[in-house]
Amino acid sequence: MQASKTKNHYVLITSSNFPKGGAGATYLDLFCKGLIYYSKVVTVYLIRGHALRGNDYKISRKNITKEGVKYSYLGLLLRHENKFIKAFDSFLSFSRLAFYLFDAIFKRKKTTILVYQADFFHSLLIYFVAKTFGLKIISIVPEYFNKSDFAGKVRKIQWSGFEFVLSRLIPLSDGIVVFTHFLKEFYVKRRVNEKSIYVQPNLTDFDFWNVPENKEEFTIGYSGTPGSKDGIIFLFEAISILKSEVPVSLLVIGDTPYGKSMIPYLVSKCTTLGIQDLVTFTGLVDYDQVKTLLSKCRIAAITRPDNIQTKAGFPTKLGEYMALKKPVIATKFGEVEKYFIDGREIILAEQCNQYYIANKIKWALQNRELTKTIGDGGNRKAFELLEYKTSMQRIIEFIDSLMESTHNTK
Repeated sequence: MQASKTKNHYVLITSSNFPKGGAGATYLDLFCKGLIYYSKVVTVYLIRGHALRGNDYKISRKNITKEGVKYSYLGLLLRHENKFIKAFDSFLSFSRLAFYLFDAIFKRKKTTILVYQADFFHSLLIYFVAKTFGLKIISIVPEYFNKSDFAGKVRKIQWSGFEFVLSRLIPLSDGIVVFTHFLKEFYVKRRVNEKSIYVQPNLTDFDFWNVPENKEEFTIGYSGTPGSKDGIIFLFEAISILKSEVPVSLLVIGDTPYGKSMIPYLVSKCTTLGIQDLVTFTGLVDYDQVKTLLSKCRIAAITRPDNIQTKAGFPTKLGEYMALKKPVIATKFGEVEKYFIDGREIILAEQCNQYYIANKIKWALQNRELTKTIGDGGNRKAFELLEYKTSMQRIIEFIDSLMESTHNTK
């Protein structure tokens, strides 16, 4: 059963990449695909230029996806690190956003604004126009950052802006889509009506990740940005413990999408641990290649630590691993235990403890049939929870119910 068809026009405004270039771009691409699948109309306005280091992704100011989603860059086409160029870029995108919002005022009865991680000043503009002129606005909140990650005067100012948007502006939305119940409680405490908050832990395209089995080349696969928030060092240390006990190898797919590469530091860390011959780094690869590379791994791992960011978010890679029917070894972060049963749909280890992680890896490698069953169970549960078409049907019905309620009260 498809969601009800309406003439409503969705306008998505974001600072993220789109439709490619990281976890945020993947989510938004599926979100928009879901809208198109249910005969909705959506246009995307990108506040920042495209950012993906070492990528030859070709773009122009106005673009369209193969599904028919139109997207435009409000500022420069590429993201720059020079502070003067960045300032000009922000001014340019702010000015163009003001123009598009002014146009939306005259179409407000048929327009719903969607906001995903917009910058501070752009958010001020969006919410000022929406609240002043009666534009309907839905915020999508995927995560919450650690304040300790914002070191230095400039970064502290950025943190203040980020916190102001999350705590003061987003509660003014007509509805909020969040990834976790942690974020739902965050907004309930700020007096947001529970009925206007919808929890949907990420989206996954199971058709895309349905690939034939490949010859096994690695015992463990990891994909994503290999930073401290993902706890990859604990995974390295676990492999160091296991290297003399069982045959083990790790494939690390990905790198930081923007700025300086993380790989030289990670290679140095592996050398210090004596596992440099057991770990293979691919660097940044095209999204289509990730599934092929992961399909060559026996198990997949995600070893995130315990902090506010892992409590608030729900990782894209978890759904992708499970869509491949890979048995997943994960630490007990966020709301993983809320959705997946240890030993039946996932293999859980204690956080920030390389010895527990090593023991779980060793168990998985020694119990191939059991882990295959766990991989199949995780796949079924993840499909119910994350498959983007059915998930977007629920989100659209949630938004439609809010819009109908708003209309009836006026």
